[in-house]
Amino acid sequence: MGKYGELSALDKMDLLANLEAILGCVKALHAGLGAVMADVAAIRATIFDDEEEIAAYRMNLRLAVSSERPTVDEAVRAYDELVEEITNPGRRQN
Repeated sequence: MGKYGELSALDKMDLLANLEAILGCVKALHAGLGAVMADVAAIRATIFDDEEEIAAYRMNLRLAVSSERPTVDEAVRAYDELVEEITNPGRRQN
């Protein structure tokens, strides 16, 4: 029998709950990314008539991306910890 066929009913329920949590995170990220993409597309369509505005937009975008880097890094760490908890349930930390 396979690796997951040997899990107890409680372990399987725990695994299912964790997988549901991950799916919820992925759905939230997808929705957020879609909203951001739509917003950026609208902004670009609005300001790309003037070369100076394009330069200002690009500079502001670079600043925004660099300021959000810690947030993105933290989200990736949290996701990695969740995956680690799921793959190694015996090593849970409180």
